[in-house]
Amino acid sequence: METVSYVEMEPNRFKRGRGWKVNLFGENSTIPKADLQAFRIDMSSDMVLESHFHIVDQFQIFMAGSGTIGRDQAHMITAHYADHHTGYGPLVAGTQGMSYLTLRSKTDAGLVKLSEPDVRDRLKPTKRRHRVSSAVTLSIPPVLKHLEEVKVETVMEEKPGDEGMTVKVYRMGAGHETPAPLTEGTGGYYIIVMNGSLIIAGTELRPWSLLFVRHTDAPPMMKAGEEGLEAMVSVFPVQDEWMQQVGIDENGGL
Repeated sequence: METVSYVEMEPNRFKRGRGWKVNLFGENSTIPKADLQAFRIDMSSDMVLESHFHIVDQFQIFMAGSGTIGRDQAHMITAHYADHHTGYGPLVAGTQGMSYLTLRSKTDAGLVKLSEPDVRDRLKPTKRRHRVSSAVTLSIPPVLKHLEEVKVETVMEEKPGDEGMTVKVYRMGAGHETPAPLTEGTGGYYIIVMNGSLIIAGTELRPWSLLFVRHTDAPPMMKAGEEGLEAMVSVFPVQDEWMQQVGIDENGGL
């Protein structure tokens, strides 16, 4: 289990192209690695990111601003999932820009644009899952703080063949506790603090801090801070043969 405090990492935001980036787990890489990779992207006004794919499974959490992902409106807050070697996009920011988190259980080697001439030669077998969750609305402070029971909402349903992949939202009043989801039969998951705070092992994590729970870890106990907690849990599917070998040798497993 690994955690990162967004409050501590946010001051390290840097300019990248027309947008900005905050690395949370890992860093930019041109080779795939077994290490976690997570970051925040802030797209500038009307910025466009061409349709592309990555060589690892990933979630994206659209958290601020407005825009679209392919034909889908990126409602705030929305989760998007794409399997490795599965094209999606374009991502188009609205006039006020658009911010999102990218969450990966392994480090990607950089996007591959669908417009590249050799793109078909770079594709690998994949289930080509591509999903967008229902939108999540956060509670106002007094409502969240005074929730009397833990509420769990499924915003991305697990379908037949998804092998554990789902997204859930937990809403908890001040001081409430509940176990995180089981890890067995999954590829691990991220817990994303969206509102209030999460207390783990005596450490308080504020919004948009992250906790990654591996499929071999015991599910942690989630405790809400004094303001309550709203957290998203994005569960990866069981890793297929490709994902298992990413990063296992000095050439990145490719």
